[in-house]
Amino acid sequence: MSNLFDKLAAGEMGLGVWIKGGPSWVSTIARAGFDFVRPDMMFSAIDWRELDHINRTAQAVGISTWVRVPANPWLGGTESLQVTVDVARAFSLGIPFVGASIASAAQARACLEVSRDWHRSGAGEYPNSNETFAAMNKKEANAAVFVPHIEAGNSIKEIDEIIALDGLRIIMLAMTDLSQAIGLPFQYDHPELWRAVDRIVAKAQARNIVIAANMGYAFTTPEQMRDRVKRMHEHGIRICLMQGADIMLENLAKAVLTDIRGVIG
Repeated sequence: MSNLFDKLAAGEMGLGVWIKGGPSWVSTIARAGFDFVRPDMMFSAIDWRELDHINRTAQAVGISTWVRVPANPWLGGTESLQVTVDVARAFSLGIPFVGASIASAAQARACLEVSRDWHRSGAGEYPNSNETFAAMNKKEANAAVFVPHIEAGNSIKEIDEIIALDGLRIIMLAMTDLSQAIGLPFQYDHPELWRAVDRIVAKAQARNIVIAANMGYAFTTPEQMRDRVKRMHEHGIRICLMQGADIMLENLAKAVLTDIRGVIG
């Protein structure tokens, strides 16, 4: 079982950060106490070799890898299944959580089907008999979890259909995009936004689906982050992608440097 599912099974909230590159970040993220790292291939220069190194480092230090593969849910079309190619490749590397920004329920359904595929040769796993082939097809459920990322307008419209898909374990809400979709950009605490979240959470919980969400960009101090995650937890969100490791470093470093320069003049 992955570290992230261990947390959820214990009734705790899973906390993670995204990175735009660099396996060297991973051990630092683990030592800080995060439960997962999310390399972002959608908006970064991360290639597949670097992703493999990130995942192997995460395995070594005991945290989960949750990758977001490249996709364009805004302009790529609702019926295109190109995203399944990269989802399959990520799973073949042995990455336990593979996410993609999807444009429709049809895309989410196809990616869920890919998660059930037996191919793991990128991680060095090959069947050599009927028995080993059968075992690979009966792999432990937590070994390959597809997570649809809901941020495009059509996927938000089709959220009920997505929640109804068989085999779905986690849904990821992009809070900034969701706020924009309902006409309240960056108003993360607007009651209308929370009503939309509460509705999704209630429907998901009825099907034993975990809701994950990102914190949003407006929270820059430790106190703001703490209060934000507390509010998300109160609304039933059980996994929080806090921010990027680089953004957190920037915001915290700014505060420290401001204090230092205030002292030394």
